[in-house]
Amino acid sequence: METTYRSIFKWGDKREEKLEKGIVELVKEQFNYTDEDFKKRILYGNQQVKLDKKTVIPESTRQKFIEIAGSKNVRWDDYSRASHAFGKFYGDLLYLRKGEIATPPDLVILPRTEKEIEQILTLCQQENIAITPVGGLSSVTRGAETPRGGISLDLSKHLNKILKVNIVNSTVRVEPGVYGPALEKHLNDRGYTCGHFPQSFEYSTVGGWVAARGAGQASTGYGKIEEMVLALRVITPAGIIETKDFPATAEAWDINKIFIGSEGTLGVITSVTLKIRKYRPVNSAFASFVFKDFQSATQSMRKIMQAGFGFPHLFRLSDPVETATAFKIKGFDNSFSDKFLKMRGYRPGERCLMFVSIEGDKEYTHLLKKKIKKIARKSGAFYSGEKPVKEWLKQRYESAYLRDPLMDVGIMTDTVETSVTWDNLLNLWTQVRNYLESREKTHVMVHISHVYENGANLYFTFLSPMKPDEEVEDYLQYHKGLIDAIHANGGSLSHHHGIGRALAPWMEKEMGKTAMGLLQAIKDNLDPKGILNPGNTLGLR
Repeated sequence: METTYRSIFKWGDKREEKLEKGIVELVKEQFNYTDEDFKKRILYGNQQVKLDKKTVIPESTRQKFIEIAGSKNVRWDDYSRASHAFGKFYGDLLYLRKGEIATPPDLVILPRTEKEIEQILTLCQQENIAITPVGGLSSVTRGAETPRGGISLDLSKHLNKILKVNIVNSTVRVEPGVYGPALEKHLNDRGYTCGHFPQSFEYSTVGGWVAARGAGQASTGYGKIEEMVLALRVITPAGIIETKDFPATAEAWDINKIFIGSEGTLGVITSVTLKIRKYRPVNSAFASFVFKDFQSATQSMRKIMQAGFGFPHLFRLSDPVETATAFKIKGFDNSFSDKFLKMRGYRPGERCLMFVSIEGDKEYTHLLKKKIKKIARKSGAFYSGEKPVKEWLKQRYESAYLRDPLMDVGIMTDTVETSVTWDNLLNLWTQVRNYLESREKTHVMVHISHVYENGANLYFTFLSPMKPDEEVEDYLQYHKGLIDAIHANGGSLSHHHGIGRALAPWMEKEMGKTAMGLLQAIKDNLDPKGILNPGNTLGLR
């Protein structure tokens, strides 16, 4: 087994990704890179894992954990601890590339049953040991780190079963460690879909989706994860909480919502009941459009969402720079179609590309497509057919694989997302881009991919050369300014990535002292000793 730092931070299936020609040309054009620059390897991370910090949990206590979970499921070797020290936050990837892990977990435990989780939590309370529940370790907000050491409780190894599909109720009950592809295949084979497809879909778990309050690429139609969760079972230090999968209730507060987005600070999720929908891909309708500018495109989006005839599932709009980048990478520039669009007034640097897919009953999908086309055309859009959407869907998870090879050649590449109301969307888009582009040699792309009647998300992607020998400090300073710009201009701290520790410093400004006091009171009630994912997660003690 490979035991390098690179094998830990590398995204996905560990294959060595090569930058396609279009990406190479973009980097050369934007950052004055030469062929020689692409031969260099910056902080490659191929050194063997070796931790300076030894586990501080005494052998007698380790033995107690072994008695609970079994010797094969309690690990404290350097590689196991290092591989559970971070998620996928950009700054953390830099630390791994440098081989710097200041606060790894003392133990990694792979529980096999809910009973074992109860016993582990009880022992952690008795010994005052921190414990952080994890699944796919795909957090991009520092939600999986262990600043107090302690235990990383990995739920993906054993607690990954699909417990029951209820066709009558259109529900599925699963354990928290099941990965997206396994769940979706199981449902597809039975004619159903979960409908939740985050960018991390291939390597994230249901428990993580719930804990981080995530959203998938079809959320405009299916909803975010909080709209899919019907029931939860959670083991907390104060006891077990189990909700029921009623279609709706008026029983005081919605207990599910307390745990959705709690990022492991309140308890360990042991089962989730989700809504499922009929899977009928032959009925799906697709459409793509090119708009003359971002303003007319966003107005069209708003009108479609507020028209009252229903919502598309995938609803995505690339801003002018992201559109131009996609056209360049895919070789569209100066093609016959490109020249035709230019003649019609769809100019590079201004035009925007929109993708739409609609799922469900055949009559419904085709009616919705017809109505969407009508509104888009009234906004000056050119209908560009189904093919661009279908091609994008085939490779929709591949962009995540670009980060590693870009970092290898010294390119900082990261994403930050927010949500905003329609009346402030263009202002926020402009102001945040202005901040990002104030950095010399920075390429900024933006898209909308989660849309509502009263607003949408904005998803910022930025590329910029790293500062040699100052990679971490430079990034953290730039990232702080970015979140400041979003907050100052009326955007939410997060739409679907969660808060973790990366965004925790802004939580009280965003929520207010009274609301933060309420969150802390819930935390104190369920976790009185503060052992669950401690260290400022969500801005909590």
